Order: sequence, then structure tokens, then C-alpha cells
Amino acid sequence: MLYSVQFLRAVAAVLVVVCHAVTKQGQISGTGAVWEIGGAGVDLFFIISGFIMCHVTANRKVTVRGFLLARVLRIIPLYWTLTLVALMVYIVSPSLVNSSGGTTTVLHSFTLIPTGVKFLIQNGWTLTYEFWFYIIFAATLGFALRSRLAIVSGIMVALAVGGSVLQPANPTVKFLTAPIVLEFVMGIGAYLFVRYGPRSRELSALLVLIGVVSLFSCALSGKVHDRVYSYGVPMAFVFAGLVSAEDTVRQVSDTMLGRLAGTIGDASYSLYLSHPFSLATTAFAIKRFGLQEYPITSIAVLTALALVGGYLCYALIEVKLTKFVRLASEKSMSGARADGKRVAQR
Repeated sequence: MLYSVQFLRAVAAVLVVVCHAVTKQGQISGTGAVWEIGGAGVDLFFIISGFIMCHVTANRKVTVRGFLLARVLRIIPLYWTLTLVALMVYIVSPSLVNSSGGTTTVLHSFTLIPTGVKFLIQNGWTLTYEFWFYIIFAATLGFALRSRLAIVSGIMVALAVGGSVLQPANPTVKFLTAPIVLEFVMGIGAYLFVRYGPRSRELSALLVLIGVVSLFSCALSGKVHDRVYSYGVPMAFVFAGLVSAEDTVRQVSDTMLGRLAGTIGDASYSLYLSHPFSLATTAFAIKRFGLQEYPITSIAVLTALALVGGYLCYALIEVKLTKFVRLASEKSMSGARADGKRVAQR
């Protein structure tokens, strides 16, 4: 396990939660407050995915079926479970789902096909990009590592350039050719840098510093016209710098802060998917007690309870669900192999 990646997962998840907590505070107080820089957590997640897919398939023979099945079993069970919860809420009171407005699709909330309307769990739009990247990555698994990464990167760049030039009207095509797909390429670039690039604490610290300063400079200037440039590039610097300093990060992993970050990193997927439920529930209590008049306190409460809810979702649902799905999958494959042997013997 790479501790630096776990810590960065924690950073990404917390950024998204705080971003949405500020937005929720703006909704219940009527101020319309937003903290857009928190959205950079999504960009960091995409960079992490680009890196991890390289890391877990390097020096290993991975089949297309095995790769895609592992991704589906990792992502879909919890997502579908929480989507079913959202569906029940939607049936009882549609206004409680996607309260910020817009049309909600039930069917494509499960298929993750982008059609220009919202999912029951709107955060699911990022999973569409994840699977789009996985499909492209899986198609190249037969190539050697460097060739594979070059082909995947070329396809993703071609998609982004094609989308920018052609400006497709079809919402699905427009979504899948958006410039944000380049952030997976940034993750691939970070992998190549970490694996083959120079190593020094000074360089790692410099990369993190450049990324952090660039990120906040864009946010403070108010000129966030292109999230790939304003958020993706700075986050790529932060990611490459911190992961290249893995040995240093390991030294602090046993501290209280390190253990907390590691725990949030472990629960980051549950936290990412479940926090809209926590924020919506907490918002009712905040309005009841009038805490929306105290923005900092309100945001702190929203964020804290979302973190607690995310960890509970991880410990009580995700861990058990993942174990159940894995065992069921292994049992199914064992049965299929046994059937295959009996057929062969006949």
C-alpha cells in the first residue's frame, strides 16, 4: 500500500465534503455561499485513478475480463446500494433528491450513462468518467507497459481535442470528450515520474509547494475558467510531489494525524458517496436550531457529521459488502472452473 496515495485520497474526499458543506450552508441560509476550490478534490481523484491503474497492472499479467470485473466489484455494489436508498427517498419525496434543481434520471442512475440529466446520487457522474477510463485502459492490457500508457494517453488526448474542436451536441458524446479526461493522463504522467524520475526531498517539496500555491492562486484570483488548468494541473504537482516522497510519508503514518488521514483514505469512497445523505440530514437539524446564522459553526458541523457518516458507511456497509461480493465472486468462478473441468473430462 502506498501511504501517500491513501493520504491524498483523504485530502480529495475532505475537499469535496467541505465544498458541498459550504454549498449546503449557502442553501439553508439563503446566502448562496460556495467554495469552488473544494471541487478540486474530484480532479485529484481522477489523477489518483490514472496513477493507480498503472501501479496495479505494472509487472503483472492482467486479463481484460479480470481487470474490468475487479473494477465493477469494487465500485458498483456500494454505489447501487446507496442509489437504491436514494431511490426510496425520491419515491417518497422527490424534492429531497438533487434539491439544487434539475431533472433526475432513475434508469441511468444505475447504468451511469451520461444523458445530460442528474443521477439519484449526482456524485455518480465521476464514476462515469472512471469507467470510461477503465474501458479504454483495459483495451490496451495486451501491450507492454510503456506502449500501453502511451496508447491510453494518446486516446484520452484525442478525445479531449476532438471534443474541444467538434463541440458535439449529443450530451453523452460531449460528456465523454470533455477536457477533464486529461486528468487521467496526468495520473499516468505522475506514475512515470514517480517510477522513472529523479528522487529528492527537495524536489518533492518543491512540486507540492508549486501545486498548492497554484491552486490557491487560481481560487483567490476568481479566474477559474478551466478546471483542468486551474485544479487538475496544480493537483498533479501535489500528487507527484507527495507520492515521490513515499518514504518520508511512511515515517509520519504512525502519528495521530497520519492514522487519521489513513482512516479517512480507507473510507474515502464511502465518504464520497454517502456525504450527500449526511449533509441533507444534518441541514434539517441545523435549520431547526438556527445554526445557519453562524456559518463557520454550521459548516464545521456539516463536515464533521459527514465524516462520521462516511466512516460508519465504510465500517458497517462497504467492508461487509465488499467481503460478501468477493466471496460470492470467488465461489462463482470456482463453480465455473469445476463445470469446465467436468465438461473437458467428458
